[in-house]
Amino acid sequence: MSHRIQSELRLIGYANGYAVFTIMFGVVILPALADTYLHCQTIKVVMTSGLHGETSSEKKEDLMFRLDDAAKTIKFTNNRPLTITRFDRSWISAESDSVSYEFDRQDGTLSFASSTMKDGVATTIVGSGRCQIAAAPRR
Repeated sequence: MSHRIQSELRLIGYANGYAVFTIMFGVVILPALADTYLHCQTIKVVMTSGLHGETSSEKKEDLMFRLDDAAKTIKFTNNRPLTITRFDRSWISAESDSVSYEFDRQDGTLSFASSTMKDGVATTIVGSGRCQIAAAPRR
């Protein structure tokens, strides 16, 4: 082989290596930098107990979250932040407005609970459901 052909093959080899590195960078690094949106379909139960008796209600509730793995933050899609107490590859624990949220990243389940007392009335909220990765909400 001539020296020129060997040089060209070497350049092609470098170019292929660069292309593979670029693709790997895009696949491995960039998703970690992008926000992930979660749509969670849950069942929410509200129980109240006070001087006038006890009541309970159940309803379906859709919750939307935006996760930023790089910054280790989670927000509702209306940009209201949650206070993080744990954020790792398998679990996220957070709080907002006296409601505690637990998200199991391994199986996509979300649980949440709250308990308050006001004017002699105890209110307990519990809920759970499944989350799926969703498209970014329209603005």
